Amino acid sequence: VGWPRRVVQPMRRFGRLAGAAAAALALSLVAASAPAMASAAAAPSSEDAAPLLALPPIPMEDDSAGLSALAPAEAKLLPLSLHVRVADDVCEPMIRRGAELPAKATKLFTTTQDSQAAAHIEIFVGERSFCRGNLFLGVMELAPLPTPSYRSFVQLEVTVEVDESGAVVCRTAEVEGRALGEPYCTAEIAGDLLGAGGSAPEAGREGREVAVFSHALAKHLPVLLAVRSVRLFNGRDIVIRQHQRRQEEKVGTGGVLWESAIVLADYVGRNQTKFAWQGKRVLELGAGTGLVTIALALEGADVVLTDGNPKVVEGAGRNVEGAGRLSGSVRLETFDWNSPEDLARMQALGPWDAIVGSDLVYPGNAGRKCVASNETTHPADETLLRLFGELAGPATQVLLALKDRTGEVGRFVELASNPTRGWQLEHALSEDIMPEFRSIPAVAVLRLLRIT
Repeated sequence: VGWPRRVVQPMRRFGRLAGAAAAALALSLVAASAPAMASAAAAPSSEDAAPLLALPPIPMEDDSAGLSALAPAEAKLLPLSLHVRVADDVCEPMIRRGAELPAKATKLFTTTQDSQAAAHIEIFVGERSFCRGNLFLGVMELAPLPTPSYRSFVQLEVTVEVDESGAVVCRTAEVEGRALGEPYCTAEIAGDLLGAGGSAPEAGREGREVAVFSHALAKHLPVLLAVRSVRLFNGRDIVIRQHQRRQEEKVGTGGVLWESAIVLADYVGRNQTKFAWQGKRVLELGAGTGLVTIALALEGADVVLTDGNPKVVEGAGRNVEGAGRLSGSVRLETFDWNSPEDLARMQALGPWDAIVGSDLVYPGNAGRKCVASNETTHPADETLLRLFGELAGPATQVLLALKDRTGEVGRFVELASNPTRGWQLEHALSEDIMPEFRSIPAVAVLRLLRIT
């Protein structure tokens, strides 16, 4: 027999209204009841009694019985999660409930409008997926943002810190201006977990909302931008200047920062322990804007950056110079894959511990518009495998990040996997690549090893 409608409907209304109030009460009880709870634990009663109101236990990974182990007495845990409000009233978690205090988290957000002049960044406390069910803590107004601009490309860094007493400090800054050493906007608020509550100011939201930043979810083609900034795995913000006169200077696609280069630059840093780049000699083919070379040199590798177009090499060199101090070294070289003289020069600069490249195969002949000699030669996958065979030693690793646009990556994988080609091909594990690209099958990170 179901509940009568006259009972169910009031219960539903009460549940919606009581969500935020219960969270506020829970916060106050955490502070007020801690001594009493500790006293009760020291002197157990003969009869078990359930608490009238308590936070659900924080799950422990090693608790196979499903019951939570008691945290050490000296450890203080965050009672409720801290979030940033993003578009559609969604709560984006910054620090989750149960984190040991003090705690700190940083995340990148972005704009939701073209030429958005300001960002309205609201902080909430609670466990609901939507902000209207959580407790409002404060708002940061970040302005003026750089304009004109495209939505999804302006990067806004938000940092949230909470100490053992429950005091919260939130900071935000526009990333690109800071990385360029130019004037940039910042904002900061301070608050307390026990002071969270009340209504958020909806009046300032229109045209100022934010979303989580992701290179994989950019809404506009990156070729439209003069400058892009990328945060590498080690936390370093790298500014990449793209060619704005690609047609006039016959630079083609090499003057643009593409997704595959971002994925590979992240991969070499994310897997530094596996590859131990310090002191390794690395050859980058088709380096484009130079981001991958910068990432490798930051990890201590000695890199020879190459491209078949001298103008592209020149632009990449400016980006390398602008990256600041590097742990390794960078040498710039023009390398036309179809030139026997250039090939002999690259062989003389070896041997190579690794050969790397991004987007080296794509629709057409992998760069017919970039290098004149490509007009009369074999497709890029055939040329690449020949190059690898002539440049790689027995222990050389080949690392590639490729994006499939019209089936060219599948063709390359099929060719490289043929045992007669002399290579063992491996796909990178999902957990080893940039999180926002793990669910995008078109982007592949490959490793080739010689079959001995």
